[in-house]
Amino acid sequence: MFVRDFYPQAKRAFENCSEPEIFARLTDAVKLLANKGVLDINLGQMDLCVCNGCATLPRDVGTVLGMNVNGRPTLIHDQWFQYHINGPGSLDCPPCNTSYELGQFVTWRDPSAPSYLVAEVTSAADNNKRLRVYALDVDGKKIYTPGPNCTLEEGFLVPTVFGFSGRNPEAPPLSSIYRVDKETTRDFVRLIAVNASDGSAQTQIGCYEPDETLPSYRRIRVPNKSWVRIKYKKANNDIRRLADFINLDNYEALRLACRAVKYRDDDKWDQARAAEAEATRILSEEAESLLPSGPRVPQIINGVFNDNGDSLFYSSGGDRERW
Repeated sequence: MFVRDFYPQAKRAFENCSEPEIFARLTDAVKLLANKGVLDINLGQMDLCVCNGCATLPRDVGTVLGMNVNGRPTLIHDQWFQYHINGPGSLDCPPCNTSYELGQFVTWRDPSAPSYLVAEVTSAADNNKRLRVYALDVDGKKIYTPGPNCTLEEGFLVPTVFGFSGRNPEAPPLSSIYRVDKETTRDFVRLIAVNASDGSAQTQIGCYEPDETLPSYRRIRVPNKSWVRIKYKKANNDIRRLADFINLDNYEALRLACRAVKYRDDDKWDQARAAEAEATRILSEEAESLLPSGPRVPQIINGVFNDNGDSLFYSSGGDRERW
Protein backbone atom coordinates (compact mmCIF):
# COMPACT_ATOMS: atom_id res chain seq x y z
CA MET A 1 0.00 0.00 0.00
CA PHE A 2 1.03 3.62 -0.45
CA VAL A 3 1.23 5.90 2.56
CA ARG A 4 -1.39 8.20 1.03
CA ASP A 5 -3.88 5.30 1.05
CA PHE A 6 -3.45 4.69 4.78
CA TYR A 7 -2.80 8.28 5.85
CA PRO A 8 -6.44 9.07 6.87
CA GLN A 9 -6.40 6.15 9.32
CA ALA A 10 -2.96 7.14 10.62
CA LYS A 11 -4.20 10.70 11.11
CA ARG A 12 -7.11 9.42 13.21
CA ALA A 13 -4.82 7.18 15.26
CA PHE A 14 -2.33 9.98 15.95
CA GLU A 15 -4.68 12.91 16.27
CA ASN A 16 -3.30 16.35 17.10
CA CYS A 17 0.05 15.37 15.52
CA SER A 18 1.71 17.22 12.63
CA GLU A 19 2.40 15.43 9.36
CA PRO A 20 6.11 14.79 10.16
CA GLU A 21 5.09 13.39 13.56
CA ILE A 22 2.49 11.13 11.93
CA PHE A 23 5.13 9.85 9.50
CA ALA A 24 7.47 9.13 12.43
CA ARG A 25 4.78 7.25 14.40
CA LEU A 26 3.71 5.34 11.29
CA THR A 27 7.36 4.36 10.79
CA ASP A 28 7.37 2.97 14.34
CA ALA A 29 4.22 0.97 13.59
CA VAL A 30 5.70 -0.53 10.42
CA LYS A 31 8.92 -1.44 12.25
CA LEU A 32 6.86 -3.06 15.01
CA LEU A 33 5.26 -5.40 12.48
CA ALA A 34 8.54 -5.97 10.62
CA ASN A 35 10.22 -7.17 13.81
CA LYS A 36 7.58 -9.87 14.27
CA GLY A 37 9.04 -11.88 11.42
CA VAL A 38 5.62 -13.22 10.41
CA LEU A 39 5.62 -11.58 7.00
CA ASP A 40 8.88 -10.07 5.77
CA ILE A 41 7.90 -6.45 5.24
CA ASN A 42 11.53 -5.58 4.48
CA LEU A 43 11.60 -7.87 1.45
CA GLY A 44 11.34 -6.24 -1.98
CA GLN A 45 11.84 -6.92 -5.68
CA MET A 46 12.53 -4.61 -8.60
CA ASP A 47 13.63 -4.61 -12.24
CA LEU A 48 16.43 -2.27 -13.33
CA CYS A 49 17.86 -1.24 -16.68
CA VAL A 50 21.52 -1.92 -17.36
CA CYS A 51 23.65 1.02 -18.53
CA ASN A 52 27.15 0.33 -19.89
CA GLY A 53 27.23 -2.98 -18.07
CA CYS A 54 26.26 -1.49 -14.69
CA ALA A 55 23.10 -1.34 -12.61
CA THR A 56 22.82 1.44 -10.01
CA LEU A 57 20.57 0.50 -7.11
CA PRO A 58 18.04 2.93 -5.59
CA ARG A 59 18.72 4.32 -2.14
CA ASP A 60 16.18 2.09 -0.39
CA VAL A 61 18.02 -1.12 -1.35
CA GLY A 62 19.85 -2.52 1.67
CA THR A 63 21.10 -6.08 1.13
CA VAL A 64 20.87 -7.76 -2.27
CA LEU A 65 19.64 -11.31 -1.64
CA GLY A 66 19.52 -12.54 -5.23
CA MET A 67 20.00 -11.32 -8.77
CA ASN A 68 18.55 -12.39 -12.10
CA VAL A 69 20.38 -10.95 -15.13
CA ASN A 70 18.32 -11.04 -18.30
CA GLY A 71 16.42 -14.10 -17.11
CA ARG A 72 19.37 -16.03 -15.68
CA PRO A 73 20.50 -16.30 -12.04
CA THR A 74 23.91 -14.89 -11.22
CA LEU A 75 26.43 -14.99 -8.39
CA ILE A 76 27.06 -11.70 -6.56
CA HIS A 77 30.52 -10.79 -5.26
CA ASP A 78 31.45 -7.84 -3.09
CA GLN A 79 33.66 -4.96 -4.27
CA TRP A 80 36.82 -6.74 -3.05
CA PHE A 81 36.35 -9.56 -5.54
CA GLN A 82 38.12 -7.58 -8.26
CA TYR A 83 41.34 -7.95 -6.22
CA HIS A 84 41.03 -11.71 -5.78
CA ILE A 85 43.77 -13.65 -7.56
CA ASN A 86 41.15 -15.92 -9.16
CA GLY A 87 38.68 -13.12 -9.90
CA PRO A 88 38.03 -11.18 -13.12
CA GLY A 89 39.96 -8.09 -12.00
CA SER A 90 38.39 -4.90 -13.32
CA LEU A 91 37.33 -6.20 -16.72
CA ASP A 92 34.60 -4.21 -18.44
CA CYS A 93 32.55 -7.36 -18.90
CA PRO A 94 32.54 -9.88 -16.01
CA PRO A 95 32.21 -13.61 -16.70
CA CYS A 96 28.75 -14.94 -17.46
CA ASN A 97 26.50 -15.55 -14.45
CA THR A 98 28.80 -13.39 -12.29
CA SER A 99 28.23 -9.89 -10.92
CA TYR A 100 30.18 -7.82 -8.43
CA GLU A 101 29.69 -4.61 -6.52
CA LEU A 102 31.67 -1.52 -7.48
CA GLY A 103 31.01 0.55 -4.35
CA GLN A 104 29.12 3.80 -3.75
CA PHE A 105 28.31 6.39 -6.44
CA VAL A 106 26.48 9.72 -6.34
CA THR A 107 24.70 9.49 -9.71
CA TRP A 108 22.69 6.89 -11.60
CA ARG A 109 25.26 6.82 -14.37
CA ASP A 110 28.52 8.54 -15.25
CA PRO A 111 28.77 11.19 -17.99
CA SER A 112 29.74 9.44 -21.22
CA ALA A 113 31.84 12.41 -22.42
CA PRO A 114 33.19 15.72 -21.05
CA SER A 115 30.06 17.52 -19.86
CA TYR A 116 28.59 20.57 -18.20
CA LEU A 117 25.92 20.16 -15.53
CA VAL A 118 22.49 21.76 -15.31
CA ALA A 119 19.65 21.17 -12.86
CA GLU A 120 15.90 20.99 -13.34
CA VAL A 121 13.90 22.18 -10.34
CA THR A 122 10.30 20.94 -10.23
CA SER A 123 9.00 23.36 -7.56
CA ALA A 124 9.18 27.15 -7.40
CA ALA A 125 9.75 26.82 -3.64
CA ASP A 126 13.18 25.34 -4.40
CA ASN A 127 14.59 28.36 -6.23
CA ASN A 128 18.26 28.93 -5.37
CA LYS A 129 18.49 25.91 -3.09
CA ARG A 130 22.07 24.76 -2.73
CA LEU A 131 23.28 22.06 -5.11
CA ARG A 132 27.05 21.75 -4.99
CA VAL A 133 28.88 19.20 -7.13
CA TYR A 134 32.40 17.96 -6.53
CA ALA A 135 33.98 16.64 -9.71
CA LEU A 136 37.14 16.09 -11.73
CA ASP A 137 37.91 18.00 -14.92
CA VAL A 138 38.96 16.40 -18.20
CA ASP A 139 42.56 16.21 -16.94
CA GLY A 140 41.55 14.34 -13.79
CA LYS A 141 42.08 17.31 -11.45
CA LYS A 142 39.62 18.49 -8.82
CA ILE A 143 37.51 21.43 -9.90
CA TYR A 144 37.73 24.60 -7.79
CA THR A 145 35.62 27.73 -8.27
CA PRO A 146 35.59 31.16 -6.56
CA GLY A 147 33.53 31.36 -3.37
CA PRO A 148 31.72 34.33 -1.76
CA ASN A 149 35.04 35.84 -0.62
CA CYS A 150 36.68 35.27 -4.01
CA THR A 151 38.75 32.43 -2.55
CA LEU A 152 38.85 29.14 -4.41
CA GLU A 153 36.57 26.45 -2.97
CA GLU A 154 36.35 22.79 -3.91
CA GLY A 155 33.48 21.99 -6.29
CA PHE A 156 30.98 24.31 -7.92
CA LEU A 157 27.36 25.36 -7.52
CA VAL A 158 24.78 24.25 -10.08
CA PRO A 159 22.07 26.93 -10.57
CA THR A 160 18.65 25.85 -9.28
CA VAL A 161 16.05 28.09 -10.91
CA PHE A 162 12.46 26.95 -11.43
CA GLY A 163 11.56 26.96 -15.13
CA PHE A 164 15.12 27.55 -16.32
CA SER A 165 18.14 25.26 -16.63
CA GLY A 166 21.52 26.90 -16.97
CA ARG A 167 25.08 25.91 -16.18
CA ASN A 168 27.59 27.62 -13.95
CA PRO A 169 29.82 29.63 -16.34
CA GLU A 170 32.75 29.32 -13.94
CA ALA A 171 32.71 25.50 -13.96
CA PRO A 172 34.77 23.80 -16.70
CA PRO A 173 33.73 20.57 -18.40
CA LEU A 174 33.93 17.60 -16.06
CA SER A 175 34.83 13.96 -16.55
CA SER A 176 33.48 12.38 -13.35
CA ILE A 177 31.63 13.28 -10.15
CA TYR A 178 32.68 12.09 -6.71
CA ARG A 179 30.32 13.96 -4.35
CA VAL A 180 27.04 15.89 -4.42
CA ASP A 181 25.88 18.17 -1.59
CA LYS A 182 22.22 19.14 -1.85
CA GLU A 183 20.02 21.22 0.39
CA THR A 184 16.70 19.79 1.53
CA THR A 185 14.02 20.69 -1.01
CA ARG A 186 10.25 20.50 -1.32
CA ASP A 187 10.31 18.46 -4.53
CA PHE A 188 12.64 16.44 -6.74
CA VAL A 189 15.75 17.93 -8.37
CA ARG A 190 17.09 16.45 -11.60
CA LEU A 191 20.77 16.58 -12.52
CA ILE A 192 21.50 16.61 -16.25
CA ALA A 193 24.79 16.23 -18.11
CA VAL A 194 25.12 18.35 -21.26
CA ASN A 195 27.73 17.33 -23.83
CA ALA A 196 30.48 19.97 -23.75
CA SER A 197 31.36 19.63 -27.44
CA ASP A 198 28.04 20.67 -29.00
CA GLY A 199 25.74 21.44 -26.04
CA SER A 200 22.88 19.50 -27.61
CA ALA A 201 23.08 15.97 -26.21
CA GLN A 202 21.58 15.81 -22.71
CA THR A 203 21.46 12.87 -20.33
CA GLN A 204 19.76 12.71 -16.93
CA ILE A 205 22.29 11.26 -14.51
CA GLY A 206 20.48 11.90 -11.22
CA CYS A 207 17.07 12.60 -9.72
CA TYR A 208 17.32 13.49 -6.06
CA GLU A 209 14.49 13.13 -3.58
CA PRO A 210 13.53 16.10 -1.39
CA ASP A 211 15.24 14.80 1.75
CA GLU A 212 18.42 13.59 0.03
CA THR A 213 21.35 15.78 1.04
CA LEU A 214 24.37 13.53 0.36
CA PRO A 215 23.27 11.09 -2.37
CA SER A 216 24.95 7.69 -2.38
CA TYR A 217 23.95 4.62 -4.40
CA ARG A 218 25.39 1.13 -4.73
CA ARG A 219 26.43 0.09 -8.22
CA ILE A 220 26.83 -3.47 -9.50
CA ARG A 221 28.68 -4.54 -12.64
CA VAL A 222 26.83 -7.22 -14.59
CA PRO A 223 27.17 -8.89 -17.96
CA ASN A 224 26.14 -6.27 -20.51
CA LYS A 225 22.51 -7.28 -20.85
CA SER A 226 19.29 -5.30 -21.06
CA TRP A 227 17.80 -5.71 -17.58
CA VAL A 228 18.38 -6.97 -14.05
CA ARG A 229 15.90 -8.26 -11.47
CA ILE A 230 16.93 -8.17 -7.82
CA LYS A 231 15.46 -9.52 -4.60
CA TYR A 232 16.56 -7.36 -1.70
CA LYS A 233 16.16 -6.30 1.90
CA LYS A 234 15.15 -2.66 2.33
CA ALA A 235 17.71 -0.37 3.91
CA ASN A 236 15.08 0.99 6.28
CA ASN A 237 11.35 1.48 6.73
CA ASP A 238 11.47 5.23 7.27
CA ILE A 239 8.39 7.00 5.94
CA ARG A 240 9.08 10.47 4.59
CA ARG A 241 6.20 11.40 2.30
CA LEU A 242 2.75 10.35 1.11
CA ALA A 243 4.15 8.72 -2.03
CA ASP A 244 6.25 6.19 -0.06
CA PHE A 245 5.33 2.52 -0.40
CA ILE A 246 4.67 0.21 2.56
CA ASN A 247 5.25 -3.44 1.70
CA LEU A 248 2.09 -4.52 3.52
CA ASP A 249 -1.52 -4.98 2.41
CA ASN A 250 -3.17 -5.72 5.74
CA TYR A 251 -4.80 -2.44 6.77
CA GLU A 252 -6.27 -3.90 9.97
CA ALA A 253 -2.90 -5.15 11.26
CA LEU A 254 -1.26 -1.80 10.52
CA ARG A 255 -4.13 0.07 12.20
CA LEU A 256 -3.68 -2.04 15.35
CA ALA A 257 0.07 -1.47 15.24
CA CYS A 258 -0.57 2.29 15.12
CA ARG A 259 -2.85 1.92 18.13
CA ALA A 260 -0.12 -0.01 19.98
CA VAL A 261 2.36 2.80 19.30
CA LYS A 262 -0.15 5.39 20.53
CA TYR A 263 -0.84 3.39 23.72
CA ARG A 264 2.90 3.23 24.39
CA ASP A 265 3.18 7.00 24.02
CA ASP A 266 0.40 7.31 26.61
CA ASP A 267 2.10 4.79 28.96
CA LYS A 268 -0.81 2.35 28.59
CA TRP A 269 1.39 -0.73 28.47
CA ASP A 270 -1.24 -3.45 28.88
CA GLN A 271 -3.39 -2.02 26.10
CA ALA A 272 -0.31 -1.59 23.92
CA ARG A 273 0.65 -5.25 24.35
CA ALA A 274 -2.91 -6.35 23.62
CA ALA A 275 -3.07 -4.32 20.38
CA GLU A 276 0.38 -5.60 19.35
CA ALA A 277 -0.62 -9.21 20.03
CA GLU A 278 -3.80 -8.84 18.00
CA ALA A 279 -1.90 -7.31 15.07
CA THR A 280 0.56 -10.20 15.19
CA ARG A 281 -2.27 -12.75 15.25
CA ILE A 282 -3.87 -11.21 12.17
CA LEU A 283 -0.56 -11.22 10.30
CA SER A 284 0.13 -14.83 11.36
CA GLU A 285 -3.21 -15.98 9.99
CA GLU A 286 -2.57 -14.12 6.74
CA ALA A 287 0.88 -15.72 6.42
CA GLU A 288 -0.61 -19.17 7.05
CA SER A 289 -3.28 -18.63 4.41
CA LEU A 290 -0.62 -17.75 1.84
CA LEU A 291 1.26 -21.03 2.24
CA PRO A 292 0.91 -23.28 -0.83
CA SER A 293 -1.33 -26.32 -0.52
CA GLY A 294 -0.16 -29.84 -1.19
CA PRO A 295 2.48 -32.11 0.34
CA ARG A 296 5.54 -30.62 1.97
CA VAL A 297 9.03 -31.81 1.13
CA PRO A 298 10.21 -34.23 3.87
CA GLN A 299 13.24 -33.35 5.92
CA ILE A 300 15.92 -36.02 5.57
CA ILE A 301 18.25 -36.63 8.52
CA ASN A 302 21.40 -38.52 7.53
CA GLY A 303 23.03 -41.03 9.84
CA VAL A 304 19.91 -42.19 11.73
CA PHE A 305 19.54 -45.98 11.86
CA ASN A 306 17.30 -48.48 13.60
CA ASP A 307 18.38 -51.61 15.44
CA ASN A 308 18.59 -53.58 12.16
CA GLY A 309 20.94 -51.01 10.58
CA ASP A 310 18.29 -49.57 8.25
CA SER A 311 18.52 -45.84 7.54
CA LEU A 312 15.54 -43.80 8.78
CA PHE A 313 14.29 -40.28 8.17
CA TYR A 314 11.55 -38.03 9.50
CA SER A 315 8.81 -36.78 7.23
CA SER A 316 7.49 -33.23 7.42
CA GLY A 317 4.75 -34.47 9.72
CA GLY A 318 7.27 -35.81 12.21
CA ASP A 319 6.57 -39.55 11.63
CA ARG A 320 9.57 -41.86 11.31
CA GLU A 321 9.57 -43.74 8.02
CA ARG A 322 11.85 -46.30 6.39
CA TRP A 323 14.11 -45.01 3.60
